[in-house]
Amino acid sequence: MSIREALGSCYAVRDARLGQMGEMLEVTGALSRLPQGFGGDADLQPAVLRCLDCLNVDICKNWLAGAAQGSEAPSFCANAGRFNRLRSR
Repeated sequence: MSIREALGSCYAVRDARLGQMGEMLEVTGALSRLPQGFGGDADLQPAVLRCLDCLNVDICKNWLAGAAQGSEAPSFCANAGRFNRLRSR
């Protein structure tokens, strides 16, 4: 058995959370505002860790399902400040 097989559910949870983070970045418009020369993983690592630790997963899913394109990140989002700063650039 590989480590990926042993930890399969952990990978699924991680992938789902990162997918939600991507949706939040897209819906808020923050994704299109990432600066030129953006460092990728290193620049977003703190945000990724906050998403992985988030306790508002279901609230986030529901919000994303009904959010209009260009909405501000909601206050329950641990990355709201970062995403809203990005979108206002």
